[in-house]
Amino acid sequence: MNLVDIYVAEVGRHLPVKTRRDIEAEIHSIIEDMLEERSRKTGKPVDDEMVFSILKEYGSPDKIAASYMPERYLIGPSLYPTFITLAKIILWITGLVALIGLGLSLGESAANLQGGLDIVGKAIGNFFDSALTSLASVILVFAIIEWAVYQSGKQIEIKGFPKILEWDPHSLVKIMPRNRIKRGDMIAEVVFTFLAILLFNFYPQAFSLGFSPTGNWYVGLGNWTSVPILSDAFFRFVPFLTLVWAVNVTLDIFLLRQGYWSTLTRIVSIGIKICNIAIAAAMLAGPSLLALTAASFPASIDPATVHTILTIAPQVIQVALWLTVVVGSFEVIGRLVHLAQTRDYLSK
Repeated sequence: MNLVDIYVAEVGRHLPVKTRRDIEAEIHSIIEDMLEERSRKTGKPVDDEMVFSILKEYGSPDKIAASYMPERYLIGPSLYPTFITLAKIILWITGLVALIGLGLSLGESAANLQGGLDIVGKAIGNFFDSALTSLASVILVFAIIEWAVYQSGKQIEIKGFPKILEWDPHSLVKIMPRNRIKRGDMIAEVVFTFLAILLFNFYPQAFSLGFSPTGNWYVGLGNWTSVPILSDAFFRFVPFLTLVWAVNVTLDIFLLRQGYWSTLTRIVSIGIKICNIAIAAAMLAGPSLLALTAASFPASIDPATVHTILTIAPQVIQVALWLTVVVGSFEVIGRLVHLAQTRDYLSK
């Protein structure tokens, strides 16, 4: 191999396989033309020194290869503002939960200075662990969205879905105001749904109360003895919830890519909402979703505190489930109205 062949091969090593051969041929041709022109201007035959000079002017192999590839990043400029906003929200929530847990634990050990310092140290460590885990999950989700929306060149060919990537002026009819997606809300939904799938399926111990030998307690992950908050009756619903959430995330990512609601995506979203309502109704009608009982708490916990928790916790779950049913029903009605209005508009 001569110097030009070696150089071109080195450039190709940094290129995708599917475009490598064409780009290598193009670069080889450009360099040969540059050598021929330089030889004609100087009146000298092409030699190694001339080749070295031309290659130096042309640029390093990795730099030339980069010029043939799209800009690469984990989270691009379009998603970055939303990512930063959500990251701040998650950090604030994590910090607030950590402060609440710290306050409760310090209240139980106010008379023990050394114990209080240990609790503060553990609280700080748990905060950083939770923050890093949450941020890593958010970064992963945004990286997936970035790849799906901006990097992938493929589209699913299903009836009702767009089959071409070229912009068509007629598509403006489809993205009238009532059909435009709310990108920020949808990204937030993808992130928090992904976190819910992760927590309920892989970290169910996060939904627990922990107690130290001295009676201090906290909510979530930790190293002390803990008891589950949610019952087996709840976790029997987790596979169904995960399936619905996964479908919802898939739909959201597709909508982020498409940019507007279509008839088919509205129908799918209505089906998802109906499934959520059905699951919430089944939870309301089924056995208790809480595993906590008075016996779950150590004797060192104030009985009045135990009574308050056991009274309020079931009510909070009941309210949340009823809100899911009622709000979900209104959302279904609203989406049906949007669907009917859109079909009427397009039929004119």
